Amino acid sequence: MEEKERLTKKQSPWLWIAIVVIAVLLLSGGFKLGNIDFSNFKLPFNFGESTTGLVDVNKQVKYTLVNYYAGSAIASSSNTISLYDSDGETLLESALDTDASGQGNTAFSYSSGKTIYMKYESTNDKIWWKITIPQMNTQDAEAATYNLIELRAFAIGTYSTDTFTMQNGTACGGAYDVSNSGSSMTFNYKLSNTGSDNTGLMNSYDPLYKCNYYPVIYMALSGTGYERVLPYGFDYDFTLGTTHWLAKVLDPYKLTRHKVGNEYRSNGNDEVSFTLDMTAITGGDSVVLLLDFEIYSDPAYAMSHGGSYGTEVYEGATATTTITP
Repeated sequence: MEEKERLTKKQSPWLWIAIVVIAVLLLSGGFKLGNIDFSNFKLPFNFGESTTGLVDVNKQVKYTLVNYYAGSAIASSSNTISLYDSDGETLLESALDTDASGQGNTAFSYSSGKTIYMKYESTNDKIWWKITIPQMNTQDAEAATYNLIELRAFAIGTYSTDTFTMQNGTACGGAYDVSNSGSSMTFNYKLSNTGSDNTGLMNSYDPLYKCNYYPVIYMALSGTGYERVLPYGFDYDFTLGTTHWLAKVLDPYKLTRHKVGNEYRSNGNDEVSFTLDMTAITGGDSVVLLLDFEIYSDPAYAMSHGGSYGTEVYEGATATTTITP
């Protein structure tokens, strides 16, 4: 009995398929008494044909490199693009260019569905992309030589201007006296992009060195009594040797001067606020507080690499003060 039930279960899908085919034949007029004529019967699709209208291809890739904020092509860029395999480490092509229209193409062909990494580096403009080679529609697949993709990049801003103040707005100079200014204080550190309109930053991930490209504010506390200063307001907190490190990742878009028409969508400013509890500071202490703004950096990388800001880091503004009793 159980064997019979198993056979019935195995056969049931085929039974339903047979019923559906006969029903279609009857409705299409392809069924004739005495015999079955399949000559006029067609399925509404072909096996192996994409129902989305897209097909897999194996073609060279034509890329268009654009300044996303400016809305323009990055033209005539020489030897600035590299292409890596899906592991992010195996270099497949290097020294790729763009022409006067901001376009260029790979030397080799790549199949739809393959993952590659591409990197753009021009002086201090740096960004990575993880790309899955797309499918193409049937007509383009038959007629076109290249598979097309867009690479969105940027022109870096200028970040040499900063403002380091106490909560009351007083500028924090080279020294902070606890007895005069208080044993607990909130500080603000503001950065401004003073570069041209539509310059700024974008985040990306470097698969080669396994680190992110972030804009980061680092604070380092060192010197005599550094461990008696308690900081609050940072995302990362770690100690390496005799230095207490803090870090906070900023918003790259806030640090971008993005102008559309006559309107600024972002004015290029961002800041970090933090509080220091200096109650435990005693006579003889002298704590050096250093603030560093680093671009293309990753606090997680710094934690595991002895405080190194990163392999491609670009330094912006810095500020320092000394805390005394």
